[in-house]
Amino acid sequence: MSSRAIAEVVLEGKASQGRKVSVIIPSYRGSERLVRLVKRVASLPYEDKEVVVVVDEPLREVAEELRRIGGVKLILRPKRGGKVSALNEALRESSGEVVIFLDDDVYVEDDRFIEKVLKAMEGYDIADIKKVIVDTGGILSKLVYIEYASYNFASKLMARAARRTVAVNGAAFAVRRKALDEIGYFRPSISEDFDIALRSFKAKHNFTYIENTYVLNYPPSDFRKWFKQRKRWAIGLAAWLEENFADALKTLLRMPHAVIPGLLLALPSLSSALITFVLSNHVYEKTAYLFMLTLSSLVAQALPFASILLLNIQLIYLVKAGAILTAFFVFLFWQFAASRAVKMKSYLYLYPVYFFVYQPLWLTILLAGFIRVIVLRRKSVEDWVV
Repeated sequence: MSSRAIAEVVLEGKASQGRKVSVIIPSYRGSERLVRLVKRVASLPYEDKEVVVVVDEPLREVAEELRRIGGVKLILRPKRGGKVSALNEALRESSGEVVIFLDDDVYVEDDRFIEKVLKAMEGYDIADIKKVIVDTGGILSKLVYIEYASYNFASKLMARAARRTVAVNGAAFAVRRKALDEIGYFRPSISEDFDIALRSFKAKHNFTYIENTYVLNYPPSDFRKWFKQRKRWAIGLAAWLEENFADALKTLLRMPHAVIPGLLLALPSLSSALITFVLSNHVYEKTAYLFMLTLSSLVAQALPFASILLLNIQLIYLVKAGAILTAFFVFLFWQFAASRAVKMKSYLYLYPVYFFVYQPLWLTILLAGFIRVIVLRRKSVEDWVV
């Protein structure tokens, strides 16, 4: 075991050599959710498993609780090395033929979670695992729930239509050890899950979406934390796309039938934003109308022309409104069908808020991240170590 950044290792239970499944959980500082998750995974009845937990700068009370959990390989690091470093440290200390990666803010309800993941992985190299957002009672959790229904469906679509993927959601996914050995472990990246998925894609690994089991995923507790999370996602995605633009474009051209529907469902504000910019503000028509209106006050013969210009402007905005409403109803149908396909709730009454408020806000953050990375050349993220 490397002693570079490891303060201590606690290994309880049977020796881990030769175990088939490794469950890896990285964390910064830790929390009650981490403790709850580790206890749950350690208690799962599947015997042939090892649980590897890496915590940077652990809180004392969290470390003490984790030490009391049997059957866990616990790596406590005194300094913050970052998620990628923690994942790679855990991989070096694990031996499972299949590796399941879990974030520290998820929870596993299903007693047969590991068995079902293994069964679904037969014949596949990498898999995205279904995520279900916990409804904490507020509107934010429900909006994020709708969003994750889209993400789940996009993964299912890629699995069905292409059997390959360029992205997985790092909160819960699985990879065969053999596949990891082929492509290497995690590289320094803000979006380490996208990066490893793209390398798996380039290696022509088979991909599947696991939907017969799931993890519960907790949403940000408030919009401030949501904004912080999305800012990091935006910068990470922009940096990833900048580095892998050629591969991403090739993927789009090779399998548009899988990529485009999933992208439009995950980011429906792309369609409404495009409509808004294509049907621009028509400054010339407005200027001409004001001129003809002024002229009409002096020359009566100009009134019909001013009226025609006003009608033209109204028709333009009606067309724009009609196009956006059409996009919304297409989204409504598509999102409802997607939710049914992945067996998740619909929250139909929140679709207008999601489409017209939540999604434009997320798209704006995303585009701002692209400008920050590609134009301003700033890739650092506050309170995040790569």
